[in-house]
Amino acid sequence: MHYHRSIPYTHLNHVFQRDFDGYMPPVKAFAGYSFRSNLPRYTYILIALTGFLGLLGGGTAVGQPVARQGVLDLRQTDLSQDDVALRGEWVWYWNQLRLPNQPESAHEFTDFPKLWSSSQWQRHAIPSQGFATYRLTVLLPPGSAPIMLKVPDHYSAYRLFVNGTDVAHDGNPATTAAQTIPHWSTQLVRMPAADTLQLLLQVANFHHAKGGASQAIRIGETTQMEASMATDRALALFLTGCVLMIGLFFLGLYGFSRMDHPMLYFGLFCLVYSYRLIGTNLYSLHTLFPGLPWGLTLRLEYASLYLAIGIFVIYTQSLYPKDTHRRIITPMTWICFLFAGTVLVLPTVVFTQLMNPFLVLMVAYIGYAMYVYWTAYRRQRPGAAYSLMSTGLLLSVFSLILAQYFGVATPVVLILFVGYVGFFFLQALVLAYRFSFALNEARYTEKQFLANMSHEIRTPLNAILGFSAMLETTPLNTDQQEFLGFIRTAGKNLLTIVNDILDIAKIEAGMLPLESIPFSINSLTDSIRTMLQPVASEKNLQLTVYVDPSLPAIVLGDPTRLTQILLNLLSNAIKFTKQGGVTARIEKLDETADLVRVRFVVQDTGIGIAADVLPYIFERFRQASDFTTRYYGGTGLGLNIVKSLTEMQGGWVTVTSRLGEGSCFTLEIPYKIAPSQVETEGDLFVAPSGLIGQNVRILVVEDNMMNQKLALQVLKRLGYTAQVAENGQEALDKLQEEPFDLVLMDIQMPVMDGYTTTRHIRNTLQNSVPIIAMTAHALASEREQCIQAGMNDFLPKPFQVEELQRVMRKYTPMARPDAVADPLPAQPAPAPPQPATSSAFTLEPLLNAVDNDPGFAAEILDLFLEQTPVELEQIRQALTAQDTKTIGRLIHTQKVPIRTFGLTYMSPLIATLEEQIAAGNEAADVAPLVKQYIQAIETELPVMRLALETTLRGTTAD
Repeated sequence: MHYHRSIPYTHLNHVFQRDFDGYMPPVKAFAGYSFRSNLPRYTYILIALTGFLGLLGGGTAVGQPVARQGVLDLRQTDLSQDDVALRGEWVWYWNQLRLPNQPESAHEFTDFPKLWSSSQWQRHAIPSQGFATYRLTVLLPPGSAPIMLKVPDHYSAYRLFVNGTDVAHDGNPATTAAQTIPHWSTQLVRMPAADTLQLLLQVANFHHAKGGASQAIRIGETTQMEASMATDRALALFLTGCVLMIGLFFLGLYGFSRMDHPMLYFGLFCLVYSYRLIGTNLYSLHTLFPGLPWGLTLRLEYASLYLAIGIFVIYTQSLYPKDTHRRIITPMTWICFLFAGTVLVLPTVVFTQLMNPFLVLMVAYIGYAMYVYWTAYRRQRPGAAYSLMSTGLLLSVFSLILAQYFGVATPVVLILFVGYVGFFFLQALVLAYRFSFALNEARYTEKQFLANMSHEIRTPLNAILGFSAMLETTPLNTDQQEFLGFIRTAGKNLLTIVNDILDIAKIEAGMLPLESIPFSINSLTDSIRTMLQPVASEKNLQLTVYVDPSLPAIVLGDPTRLTQILLNLLSNAIKFTKQGGVTARIEKLDETADLVRVRFVVQDTGIGIAADVLPYIFERFRQASDFTTRYYGGTGLGLNIVKSLTEMQGGWVTVTSRLGEGSCFTLEIPYKIAPSQVETEGDLFVAPSGLIGQNVRILVVEDNMMNQKLALQVLKRLGYTAQVAENGQEALDKLQEEPFDLVLMDIQMPVMDGYTTTRHIRNTLQNSVPIIAMTAHALASEREQCIQAGMNDFLPKPFQVEELQRVMRKYTPMARPDAVADPLPAQPAPAPPQPATSSAFTLEPLLNAVDNDPGFAAEILDLFLEQTPVELEQIRQALTAQDTKTIGRLIHTQKVPIRTFGLTYMSPLIATLEEQIAAGNEAADVAPLVKQYIQAIETELPVMRLALETTLRGTTAD
């Protein structure tokens, strides 16, 4: 380790290293944001560690030989271990530029290195402008390896003779200003093979405020000195490249938006500051371009310091506008720019005198910067902890440089390099953290906007769709029915747009969960075909759906998302096709023991997509042309949702198209194959049944009158008794007056909102009544807030009847001892089960329950057909897990629908199951009855599906 090596590429001006005439590290009027953490503790540790490493990596001249009376004896020094600074008493000739072998003249002894402003000749102070000669005799160890001198720059030109030979020069020293050519560089000079070296150094200065020598010449082995110099320059070049690229990166990033001004200022700071790393101290830039004029490089050196600090002050203010004081920042900035202006207009010998006053200002800058960063951290600004850490590193580096100036220690290059890298890296983290924070804020704002938009749009939609549905049940003439159809169509289209936007938001936020439940691809596509067939027929289009018969009967996946994908693709195909037809093919590609890969192809003979638009068709808000948007409508979100949902399920989607001929969308999705269903033979009980559940008392907490009426009508048609509370306080009063079985709770209400009301119900009233959130908001985060407040479930508005029925079935009791319903015949004791020879399903009880409304009956039956396979699979899983509680709950929820559909023969079986589960029987004991129950339900499902398609929907269409 080279303990006395001079400091390369520090961001101190090289003049500062000569009696404080260089620059100090740019003060961090740092910026950023802060976050809550214990990072300040790490900051102090980092400062201490950096300073400690710096002291370990440096040392003083104590213990090394020093010159006496112009002679430096190194005969006992091992130069292979370390290089040595040629310090001590040199022979000195003032106002003389002596040559080798010239007769002796008046001389004195002076310390070297030393500035002329601190020296005396014949006991008189001397000016900083002039010329002088230094002489030193160096005694080397006999037979030493090849050695070199490392000669730093001096103020402001020098020439070095060794044993009478001119071996190095920097510029041209002379006795007049006109003849003197200043230049600064650091050079390595090979020494002749000799036991004694006679050094003669000429120094002249007429162009700088400081004159003389500020750094020691060093001597060491050639290999060691060359490696050290190469390392120092490589680190300087590497650091310069990094800082330059950081600056260009942030300038480019700013150029994209032109809004985040701190990025602009930090980028400019890095570009300006990068000159300090390569154009000072070692002067690597001068080595690369030796022909650069000294006057130009000196002005760049000083100007880059002043401008860098001024820009950094502005950068700080832009990051911490609320933590800085404009009355302080503005003068600080203008002072820096005024100092930079002096560099442009004043002679070099004049503006270089202004460095020391600027250093005094730098101390004030550092103090104010620390105040700003500490204030920002205390106020928890995002990223402020990174600023404190970078400030700690900067102060550590500055402390090491001061230690070198006062002769306490000389830090090694690597320590300073690490300090600078850490400083710029942490500053970049400040901006990155700021960018991330701003992005999260934007996402939060977007979520709030979507939530508010959802509420403002869904609330009137709730009334439009709900009352339209109710209006359809009243006598209407032909025109009225047509107008009502237009209203419902427009409302549903608007609801689709809102749902698409919300789906995009959920996908972006990662809040769109995927289910993995058993479903039939065949049944799903058949339902979609049935749904879209009337639309295709209205346009005289042929809708063909082909399903590969070799597909597994049941797969595990998300049927809702697959339905959304296929509906988007098929609806688009029908919308953009005027003649011909639309074909959907579902094919099995390959199948393993537990996985099947399914390909879905949707092809049409429509308008097609232009070749130049095709690559961007899955982007948001992108449609084939402006004409398409105006003529066909839509938002351009559907295909983007299709692509996102497909990829979320591990699949991919592509499109091929020819303009005027049609398009073909192809997607593949892998699905797990559901476990084989266990076939169980058994007998079923037969007994009469009646409807129950009409006694369920429901409290609707809603402030909107239209929504109140709609909710009451729907609940009435479902057979429930309901009361209304217009706000949360009224709901609390009603709950204290009488018990309710379920509460439908709106979120946004006057007096007391839904969240506060729910907390009062749970904590103050100590009431565990099921509470269902009814809100026009539809974000996943809203659901989480509802659950955290103590609600049981979430129902977005405008709710469909089937959604409300699903929630009601989940949380309402299906039978009570005091049920106000048709009395049920006494159930006989279970007899030996007898198999049902045919289906007992009938539509009559269902139609009676919905006042002979086939449309409403179809909704209920469709809901049952959608939910029951899922619930049956849950029963199987619970049976495998020996979870009898879940089995009982699921069977209990199906009891009323089963009776509603006329399946009265299953009532004794359900009663027996409930009795055995209530008695605490093991899962193995109830397994035969559970399997009989599942088999009975699955036997009825195809009959129900046939009745839905042929009878109810046919009646509705008529």
